Amino acid sequence: MGKHTMKGFDSLLSYRDAISSFSTEKWKFPGTVKIPIDRALGKISSDNVLSVKNIPCHDKSAMDGYAVLSKDTINASSSNPAKLILKGYTAAGDPPGNVISSGECMEVYTGSIMPNGADAVARAENGETIGKYVYVYSPVSHGKNVSYTGEDIKNGDIIVNKNSIIYPQNIAAMKATGIQSVNVYKKISIGIINTGKELVNGQIENSTGMLLRTFYETGYTETIDGGIVDDDMPSIIAQVKSIIEKCHIIIITGGSSLGRRDMTTEALSSQGKIIFSGVSIKPGRTIALFNIKDRPVLSVSGLPVAALISSMVFVNQYIKNIYGIGYIHKTVSIMDESIHNRVGVTTFQIAETSGKNGELHSVPVKTTVSGMISAMIRGNSIIKIDEDMEGLPQGSTATIYIMGDIKWD
Repeated sequence: MGKHTMKGFDSLLSYRDAISSFSTEKWKFPGTVKIPIDRALGKISSDNVLSVKNIPCHDKSAMDGYAVLSKDTINASSSNPAKLILKGYTAAGDPPGNVISSGECMEVYTGSIMPNGADAVARAENGETIGKYVYVYSPVSHGKNVSYTGEDIKNGDIIVNKNSIIYPQNIAAMKATGIQSVNVYKKISIGIINTGKELVNGQIENSTGMLLRTFYETGYTETIDGGIVDDDMPSIIAQVKSIIEKCHIIIITGGSSLGRRDMTTEALSSQGKIIFSGVSIKPGRTIALFNIKDRPVLSVSGLPVAALISSMVFVNQYIKNIYGIGYIHKTVSIMDESIHNRVGVTTFQIAETSGKNGELHSVPVKTTVSGMISAMIRGNSIIKIDEDMEGLPQGSTATIYIMGDIKWD
C-alpha cells in the first residue's frame, strides 16, 4: 500500500514561521495596576523602580567598637596605645548629631550613626576602656569599619527593572528605601476550555484541563476555567463568547484532531480569523491559532503532553512579546544519550536533567504517545531540537527548558 497523508496534515507550517505569524498579530495585552509592595511577589514590574533615598542614609559603624579619627591611631601599638577621651556612646537607632574632635572617641555599635569628625572605627577587641579613657592598641586606617552613606543603595539607583519579575530581595530593597507601592502588569488571564463528549459524559477524567490550569497559575498569570463542552459548534461558540472578555488568551483542548465531532475550527473561524492550522512540531502538530477580538485562541490536542507543550511555546512567546522575558527558564545541558530528530520537525522532548560537576546533564524520557502523563512525572525538563537538526549526539549541548527541581550531585 502506498503512502497516505491524512487530509488536513498535508501542509504544516514550520515552527519558526508559526512563531513569526503569532508575533506579528496585534494582540490585546494586560494593563497595569499599582499595588502595595507586600502583594508584589512574583508580579512583573511595569516601570523601573528607583530608590528615593540613600541606604544607609548616614555614615554608620559596621562594627562594635570605637569611632575615632584615624590620624589619632597612626602610631598605636600594644606597647604604645593611643589614649583617647571617651565622649560617650551611641547605639543603632540613636539620632545623628554627635561630634568628636582629635584626641576623642565614642563607643559605637553595629549600625550606629557615626559622630561628626570620626572617620574610622577601632574594633572593640582592639581597644580597652579604663575610666574616662579608651586605649586603642593598633592603628586604624581611614574609612575602616565604616559603611558610608549610599554605600548599599544610592538615591536614584534602579532597584527593580522594568519588565522583570519582582523577587523577595526587590521587595526588601523597596521597603528599605521607603517605597510602599509599585506599578505592575495585571495578571495575564488564560481561559481553558475542554471539549469532548467523553469528558462531558465523565467517561474520561479531564487530566489535560487540570494540567493546563495548574501550569499557568503563577505570580503573573492566572487561569479561568471555561469548563467542559461538547463537540458541537453552538456549545463551543457560546463558551468562547462567555469568557473571551475576561481573557487575554484562550486554550481549547481536544478540538484539533480530524474526527467528525471536532467542530472547533469551524466554530472559532466563525468568531474571528484563522492564523494557521497545523505546525511542524512534535508533539502537538495539530495546533491551530485564531485571532478573536485581538486575543490568541489556541486549539490544541486533548492529550496532556501535546496540549501542554504546544500551548506553552505560544504562551511563552506572548509573554516574551510583552515583557521581553520567557515564561519558562531556558538554559543549556549536556546530552548523556543521543536523540534522533526528523529534519523539518521541531521536537520538544521530555527529559530528566540533573547536575553533575557544576554542569547540567540530560537524558531523554522514553515515550510512545504524546499523552503519557508518566513521562512528565519522570522528567523535569524539555529538550528543544530545531527543525534543521537530525538529532543531538551524546555529549552535545542542548537547549532545554526547566520544568521542575534539579538534583545536584
